[in-house]
Amino acid sequence: MTRWVLSLLALTAAGCGQANSDDVDARDAGIDATVDAASSVICTPCGESSECGPGAVCAQYAGSDYCGRVCGLGHCGNGETCIPTVAEDGAEVEVCVPSNGSCGQHGCGTCPPGESCDLVSGNCVEPEPDGGDDGGPDEPDAGEPDAGEPDAGSKPDGGTTEPHVGPDGGKVDDLYFAVVGDTRPPGSNDTAHYPSAIITKIYDDIQAMSPRPQFVVTTGDYMFASPSGKEGPKQMKLYLEARAHYKGTVFGVLGNHECGGGNANCAGVTTNNSYNAFLDGLVKPLGKTKPYYKVPISDLSGKWTAKLLIVACNAWSKAQKSWLEGELAKPTTYTFIARHQPKGSDAPCGADMAPMLESAKYNLLMVGHVHKYLHSGKQLIEGVGGAPLTGTHNHGFATVRQLAGGGFRIKQYDYKTKQVVGSFTVP
Repeated sequence: MTRWVLSLLALTAAGCGQANSDDVDARDAGIDATVDAASSVICTPCGESSECGPGAVCAQYAGSDYCGRVCGLGHCGNGETCIPTVAEDGAEVEVCVPSNGSCGQHGCGTCPPGESCDLVSGNCVEPEPDGGDDGGPDEPDAGEPDAGEPDAGSKPDGGTTEPHVGPDGGKVDDLYFAVVGDTRPPGSNDTAHYPSAIITKIYDDIQAMSPRPQFVVTTGDYMFASPSGKEGPKQMKLYLEARAHYKGTVFGVLGNHECGGGNANCAGVTTNNSYNAFLDGLVKPLGKTKPYYKVPISDLSGKWTAKLLIVACNAWSKAQKSWLEGELAKPTTYTFIARHQPKGSDAPCGADMAPMLESAKYNLLMVGHVHKYLHSGKQLIEGVGGAPLTGTHNHGFATVRQLAGGGFRIKQYDYKTKQVVGSFTVP
């Protein structure tokens, strides 16, 4: 990717030197043809930049991975905006993308008044209500609630419980868990550059928190490898070595890269090495046989019930659709949903899940895929677990904590500084 961009810049720079008019006209005609070809692939789903042709790269925008024309090839066209983002191999690029953050039926569309479109995630977002600092520095191991927001699990003597939530759920005083995002290497089969140091530090931070989160939800993409090769299982092994630094239960969501990238669907697949490594590493140890399942959680005193629904968008089937419809219809006080791609994306589950999310009562949808931290209404985008960054936040993780006065407080932590860099509350 880097060599390709440097070659492109060299071509552009060559136009600044001495040349006769015939040479200039020929060169301009060639560049115009490249621009036209690159523009035609915008919004084409992709897994790698080699699929996009000359003058374009596979980059993140509109909530998924699409081909985009590199802005250096000229001005963007009508209805397009040049934005900085990240290519599939981790290179920082600027590409022309649809100004409405949409590709066909997917993306922002028209945002409600007071909201703006995040062109990378393809989601309409509200302004950060508190500037993202949550009132100042907040060490992850402090275990103290925000001023004016009493901790639902507080005891009269100031102590807190540390309940256990296992593979089959559990009973707790108050809900308190962590969310970790995408952790793949920058390039396909690039196991040598797997972000082990980052994801290990993240799990060390979570383990050191007091009180410690009762469990962890991960949003997918633990690898980037050929489904038929040997690198996927190697990368999954590296992830599990880091995950072992946290002693609680981890509920892992299936990502698109566990199936082969793009809009791959692993439903019914038995020969995909990456998918099988995911099942062996994060599903079967929980005693589960499918990549989608429910985790029931309830209050020790019987005051409330909750369910965590792990959805496998990239193993989507009629059976999973029926299962999800049934589970959403079952009444619980709180409902949490975790899947890989954000709302509005072109995930295999997208069309079927969209009406479900419109009608269902849920508290928080946790997703990844886009390599940034962002919140949009009741959706948390948590994709900064070691994968190449798209947004301005550093790598890190989030926590979700039940509040005594109602609702849940979500905090985003920087894994280096252990400080809160963003926060919001959902009912």
